[in-house]
Amino acid sequence: MLQFLKKLLQKFKPSPTPEFIAQQLRQPNGVFAKTIAARMNESNRNLYKLVLQHLELQPGDQVLEIGFGNGHFFKEILKKAERLKLYGIDFASAMVKAARKDNSDLIRQGLLDVQMGSSDQLPYAASLFDAVFCINVIYFWDKPFAHLQEIGRVMKPGARFYVGIRPKEIMEKLPFTTPVFKLRGVEEIQRIFGECGFELIQTQQETEPPVIMYGATYDMAGMCMIFEKKA
Repeated sequence: MLQFLKKLLQKFKPSPTPEFIAQQLRQPNGVFAKTIAARMNESNRNLYKLVLQHLELQPGDQVLEIGFGNGHFFKEILKKAERLKLYGIDFASAMVKAARKDNSDLIRQGLLDVQMGSSDQLPYAASLFDAVFCINVIYFWDKPFAHLQEIGRVMKPGARFYVGIRPKEIMEKLPFTTPVFKLRGVEEIQRIFGECGFELIQTQQETEPPVIMYGATYDMAGMCMIFEKKA
């Protein structure tokens, strides 16, 4: 993760502060949005790969991605099964605009629906989705219960929620991890999800190559947590 930060530091002078980077990761905007999105695609590829390996879909399923960035991975998701309908929601207007432009063919074909909004106020009918997933999103939930209750509302009973994150012990050492990030360990995440009607089914963690930022080397890893909505 975040090899892009090294490139970002090289591209912009003076170097962006950790606080600036944290805010851009949360909600890319302005002249930096395009660069941030491209670098996130690069740094998150292994984490997307891990989540997509575990994403179990059946033909005709309806799937929601929360916080899709510029929608770079939409086409890969749609390859998981035939006749999928993919929905995406993101609260960064620059990312929604980019995703609609870059995936206009999928939208025209009726395979993709892209909306601007937040996961604590979803514009979807109850019990619509067979699967929901997000990558590097839950750190930014100030009130996770509101988000999880709303996500649970739009999921079918027995549907699964795939959460891609970096482990807390990795994230808390990174220089850009400001108070913008709400870091939680696996046990705390499991407890919060459980209180909102989700049961932890599986946790898979994989080591990734280390990264160098601000002259220091940091270990890196990705994790996929799979939750099932209780009936």
